[in-house]
Amino acid sequence: MKFLDRFGIWAILAVGAFARLWDLGYPHKLVFDETYYVKDAWTLSAAGHELAWPNNPNPAFEAGHVNGFLNTPAYVVHPPLGKWIIALGMRVFGAENPVGWRISVALVGIAMIYLTFAVARRVLNSSRWGLFVAGLFAIDGEAIVMARTGLLDTFLAFFALLGFYFMLRDFERQNESLWRRPWLVAMAVSLGAATAVKWSGSYFLAAFCLYVVGRFAFSTKDFWGSIQKATATFFITVPVAVATYLVSWTGWFVTAGGYGKAADQNPLVALLKYHEGAYNFHVNLTTEHPYSANPFTWLFMVRPTSFFYESCGTGCSTAITAIGNPLIWWAGAIAVISVFLTWITKRDRTSSLVLLGLLGGFVPWLFFTQRTVFWFYTIAFEFWVLLAIALLLKRTVELSTRPNLAKRWIWVYVWLCAAASIFFYPIWVGAKIPYWFWLAHMWLPSWI
Repeated sequence: MKFLDRFGIWAILAVGAFARLWDLGYPHKLVFDETYYVKDAWTLSAAGHELAWPNNPNPAFEAGHVNGFLNTPAYVVHPPLGKWIIALGMRVFGAENPVGWRISVALVGIAMIYLTFAVARRVLNSSRWGLFVAGLFAIDGEAIVMARTGLLDTFLAFFALLGFYFMLRDFERQNESLWRRPWLVAMAVSLGAATAVKWSGSYFLAAFCLYVVGRFAFSTKDFWGSIQKATATFFITVPVAVATYLVSWTGWFVTAGGYGKAADQNPLVALLKYHEGAYNFHVNLTTEHPYSANPFTWLFMVRPTSFFYESCGTGCSTAITAIGNPLIWWAGAIAVISVFLTWITKRDRTSSLVLLGLLGGFVPWLFFTQRTVFWFYTIAFEFWVLLAIALLLKRTVELSTRPNLAKRWIWVYVWLCAAASIFFYPIWVGAKIPYWFWLAHMWLPSWI
């Protein structure tokens, strides 16, 4: 086991990197919402703000004619940070190269494997269980597909988890100066960045800040001391997060012609009106979509999202489906319920930390069941689902009268998950497979 302790994370990173980078340029087509974010990223890097495109621009863009955008500003409803990061890869590899569309997301997805290890090790106080969580994340289809596609959600997940890590580090130094709290500042920057990728990052910001304040409030009988700590926490985190968010709009501020920006108007007022319009769009988004999924079904993976499907000849298919490893996600659903029930009776710290991520990433969506939402949004809180599995199994081993036998069964589970990932990998990367083999992966009718 010394080899596992010393080299385990590097082996996991190697497997995860291969799964995310292999044939990353396929398909040479804009997949699902890449049609928005990739083209927006390219114009953002060219003009400092998003520009509009003519009707049906994708065939020309995919053929390498990437500068066919118009000079008029585009109305977009997501902040710019994630698109700036996508643009970095496009500038390095070229906008005509699909690897350039996706490489930034893939690299962040690989980095997130190590981050899951670092955070899980801290929460569970065990490197072995940290490796367990990182291993599941490395081979899960949801994480793999989202890291191979030029969408925003992997960035959101990364910054949210990074903020969680910084929050844990702040707890280790909470007895130091009331105001000199660099880890809390780092948390605020990370969660401000998450919000600058997608507004749903603000849910993590609210959840984590309230938890930090709550720890102070319930850990002391000094009422005024608690008020001071709560006040300091608020003024350290919220202004820093807001400033980070505004910095992500620098391109819009310093260039002329951004959407909703008028020369005779205060730019902050113009940006506020822009946000009002985007907010109304989000809350009223009820357009029917064949792959929309009710958030109450997300943990059970009832309606995963098909990103790409084509027939590649008689009886041949190529598909990219944002679907998780069923052995991981269905075990995760059981684990989340178990951890929640444990928390109700014990209110222990570890269960609280697992549920905290779900509170920030999952629970808010339960209030938007009429809105058009998709299962792949779960990538934002997948880490905490995996953490719940690890916590449940760790407690099972600790309570077992035959812990060695329990550990063997956990190894059996790990290898079964690995086998399931090998089986599902073709429909995560768009491999050309017989139609019957593709159909063999559709375990539920709602997956088709």
